[in-house]
Amino acid sequence: MGLRITPDNLFVQRQIGASTNRMQIGFRRLSSGLRITRAGEDAAGLAIAEGLRAGVLAAQTERNNIQMATSLVQTAEGGLAQTGDALQRLRELALQAGSGTLNDEQRAAINEEAQQLIEQINQNAETTEFNEINPLAGDVTEVEVGTEGGMTIAFEAATAEALGIADIDLTTAEGAQAAVGTIDAAIGQVNEFRGQLGATQNALQSAGETRAIVAENLAAAESAIRDANMALEATNLIRDQMLQRGGIAVLSQANIMPQNALRLLGGT
Repeated sequence: MGLRITPDNLFVQRQIGASTNRMQIGFRRLSSGLRITRAGEDAAGLAIAEGLRAGVLAAQTERNNIQMATSLVQTAEGGLAQTGDALQRLRELALQAGSGTLNDEQRAAINEEAQQLIEQINQNAETTEFNEINPLAGDVTEVEVGTEGGMTIAFEAATAEALGIADIDLTTAEGAQAAVGTIDAAIGQVNEFRGQLGATQNALQSAGETRAIVAENLAAAESAIRDANMALEATNLIRDQMLQRGGIAVLSQANIMPQNALRLLGGT
């Protein structure tokens, strides 16, 4: 026998429908882990959560860009370290060739090694590369990191010509003695450039940590708005299931009670 719905029981029917709707929402939230599964559930909350999510993605992307920039700086600094070693050896040769105890043949041999070192410095500038960027060759003077605010990295050429050592000649004592000052200036230039890169690397590290903190805080704020409270949703689901079953039971009794009354009136 079907359920008999009277106007007096429409309230119960409406409550059953409300419980069923809440149960459907609860199932979606528990299965997805999200409090907002549809825009209609919390339009304002969804708009705020999406804005926070965009902020998280932006901070994470900027952090990745900073890490790439840090790798570029480390590559350049490593190349400069090799150039600095070559310059130190070149200075030793200049000091040696400046001695009056050597003959021309000996100075020529020393100069041969010096020219090879100069060529090595040039090759080092050309082959120091990160992702097709040559930071020491002089082709690139500034690189955009890719962060809000336009953070950039400045580079300087570290070729023999840029360092002023391309024309060094150690075949004479006078030339070797003059070369010492030139090499000292080049060493100072390289050390200054390395110091600048070190400061840049520290700034990048600080910026990366800041982006990580920003992403973490924004993600926490988004989670507070978007994610479901699983314990609360499970409790609400059990409550709504009980309300639904109770409402159906009430409607069943509403169908039985008139029949019982008729039986009493009929004496059956």
